[in-house]
Amino acid sequence: MKPAKGIKWEHYRELWKNRHIRGYLPETMKLSKAAFVSMLSRHKTVYAKPNQGAFGIGVMQISRLGPENQPSYRVRFGTRQKTFRTVEETYDFVLSRRVKSDYVVQQGIELLTWNHRPFDLRLMMTKQSRSPWQNEGFVGRAAHPRKIVTNIRSGGTAISIEDLLAPYADSAGKQKIIARLNALGRRICEQLEGGYPGIRLFGIDMGLDRRLKPWVIEVNTRPEKICWKCMRKLYRKNRRSGERVSISR
Repeated sequence: MKPAKGIKWEHYRELWKNRHIRGYLPETMKLSKAAFVSMLSRHKTVYAKPNQGAFGIGVMQISRLGPENQPSYRVRFGTRQKTFRTVEETYDFVLSRRVKSDYVVQQGIELLTWNHRPFDLRLMMTKQSRSPWQNEGFVGRAAHPRKIVTNIRSGGTAISIEDLLAPYADSAGKQKIIARLNALGRRICEQLEGGYPGIRLFGIDMGLDRRLKPWVIEVNTRPEKICWKCMRKLYRKNRRSGERVSISR
């Protein structure tokens, strides 16, 4: 595998080779009309993403609506959305909204939610010399209420993994989920590190579905480093804010 600095398609192909990781990968294809039509025939929701990008810029969510014999299609981007009658019109619109020419289309996963907002988790995987890969911490991110991406720079909210999992698992259950995520994170790093000689940090974005199964959304080779003291303060602030939202609903 050639070094591919954060390229989603290259990472997907490399991770697919590992049978212990393959089952946690959402189906992904390089974007073309044939791939777009094929993916929407199998999945009710897909995401079109720049093959190389950051902060959720240029990401679009495409959903198939209505009965199978007469579907319509909705595209969400930023805080906006448009609906189309045919898959061809939908594809043409997606092409017109690209921020780069090279895109992938990825199976959409129905993620767990926090205050009705889907969330994911970033694992900050680090390695010192010949030591094994370790997760130095989770960055939990809930999407902006009117957006499809969880990135904090795009309006997402930082929430601790303990608070995110609280409605879905007790203390023992949380520890099992965390252990499973960490083990999967280590496998991913071990599979990819050969393409990045000397790399010491991966940022792995994972989501959980309703069965608490983890899904690998993407792997970042240049994630922003985290000030964990600052993050803990932010978690406390956002927990209080989240509690006020919950009470008001």
